[in-house]
Parts: sequence; structure tokens; C-alpha cells
Amino acid sequence: MSGSGKKRPPLVAGKRVSKAPATRKKPAGKTAAKKTSRKKTSARKPARRPARRRNPLLALLLRLLRWTGRALWGVGWRAALIVAVLVGAGAAYYYTTLPPLSALVDGRTRGSVTMLDRDGKVFAWRGDQFGGVITADTVSPYLKDAIIATEDKRFYHHFGVSPRGIASAIRINLSNGRGPLSGNGGSTITQQTAKLLCIGVPYVPSSGQTERQYEAQCRKSSLWRKIKEATYALALEARYTKDEILTVYLNRTFLGAGARGFEAASQRYFGRSAANVTPAEAAMLAGLLKAPTRFAPTNNLARSQGRAGVIIGLMRDQGYLTAA
Repeated sequence: MSGSGKKRPPLVAGKRVSKAPATRKKPAGKTAAKKTSRKKTSARKPARRPARRRNPLLALLLRLLRWTGRALWGVGWRAALIVAVLVGAGAAYYYTTLPPLSALVDGRTRGSVTMLDRDGKVFAWRGDQFGGVITADTVSPYLKDAIIATEDKRFYHHFGVSPRGIASAIRINLSNGRGPLSGNGGSTITQQTAKLLCIGVPYVPSSGQTERQYEAQCRKSSLWRKIKEATYALALEARYTKDEILTVYLNRTFLGAGARGFEAASQRYFGRSAANVTPAEAAMLAGLLKAPTRFAPTNNLARSQGRAGVIIGLMRDQGYLTAA
């Protein structure tokens, strides 16, 4: 085979030409139909409804309400900020004037007759009875609970002023046909203590004012005085603890029959210390806070017992007493 002399052609594979597969032609009819359908779809846009015309009077009213709301908000928050700054400054001032606690607990008036010895020192006077200092820790727990249940059930949770209590008092006064500040005041125990302290203004005999006139002036109620009492109450809360404020209240409040403070009242009505009163006696003493002369047991025992029954109910509702 090799000797034939003829060269064999090289064994080369022939080039394979790959022919692209013929694309299928879509029927012209269908494409044309799709195009025409798209055109028809785009041509069939929903017609816009005519814009509904607003009532010009209603539009003007809404615009006026928006403008009024913005103006009131702008004035309101600025006024609230100014009031907060003024109240804070007033509370800071009162804070600097508050004495030690021991100077506040004796709230007896000195009476119109003062007895002096040969050296000009006071050795006796004729005035209200003061049975001695009691504190929130030494007083009977029943009496403490009765006072808080009656006068200020959120005493240990507020900052000296209770907006909820004030709003509730205003609502009650208005519903009873009275003025917003007449009747129920919504005052906390701290605010009542501020009133008992006459907002830090002491009695000065040389002023020509009698003690009765001085106390009547301290009990006056007006919007400006309420604001001052609230400011002074904030200072009291910042200066003293809750139990210290309650101690001042226990010793200074007037409870009828010449008794100044709960120790004097307990000795006057029951012949025992305020540290040892029973729940019934505690309720009767707390009932004197509403109107000392009217609910004094020496004045009308049945009325005093009825008021004590109301307070027993409050203590039971607030969890201080069980049914037993």
C-alpha cells in the first residue's frame, strides 16, 4: 500500500457549517391583530369625570378653622411655657424661705390673752389646745388611712397638685350650679398644708390684725390664691418628704372645740392619744376635716356618726379595711 506511490489525501474532517435554524415566521394576521388590539385598548381610555366643585363657603370655613387651630396652638404652647417658667421660679423662691420641719408642726394660735412673767417672757396664754407633736409614723395607722382615703387618695403618687382632682372638683361644682372654684376645691393634702401655713405668711400681732381676721384671710379662695397655693405646694414637695408634709398637716389642722391637731382632738373627744384610736374613732376624727364645728361629736353625735360611716365605706372601698 505504501509502494503505490500515490499519496492519500489527508484525513481531515470536513468543516461542518452549522446552519441557523430557520425562525418560524409568525402569521402576519395574528401580529396585526395584536397591534390593532393594543391600539384599540390605548384608544379606549376612560373618560375623566368632571371635577366636583367645592362649596366656596365650606372651603372658606375649613380654611378659617385650620388657621384658628394653628394660631391657638402657637399661642397655647407659648403661654404654657411662660406659666411653667413662672411657677417654677415661684416654687424655687418659696423653697428658699421654708424653715426646718420642727418650726412648722405647732399650729396653735396664741389667743388674745398672753401672760408674761416679770422678765417679759411668755409663760401662758389662752388659745387653742395643742396636745403635742405627732408624726405620720407615730399616729394610729387607722387614722392615717382614714385621712388619706377621705382627703387625698393619690397623696403618695402626685407631685403636690392633682390636675385630675381639680378637674373633678370643677365638674362637681358646675353640675351643682356653683362657680368652678366654689365648694369642692380639689386640693391635695399638700395644698391644704400650704393653706394652713398661710403660704408662708406668719401672724404678726403688731400688724393690728386679730388672729381671727388673719385666719379668715388665709382661708380666702380666689384664682390667684389657688395659683399661689399650688406653687407653695410644689416647694413643700421639693423641701420635705411626703410623711413630713403629712406630719405638718396632722398637727396644724383645726378640728373643732378648740382642738388644734389630731392629738388634741383625740384627747378632747375620746380621752386617748391619736396613736391608739380604733378604726371607728379614726373615721370620726377624719370626718371633722369637712366641717369641724358641724361634725363635732360634742355638737351633734348622730351627724358625726353618720359622717364616720361614710368614711368607713371609703376606707373599705380603697382597701384599707376589710368587711370584718
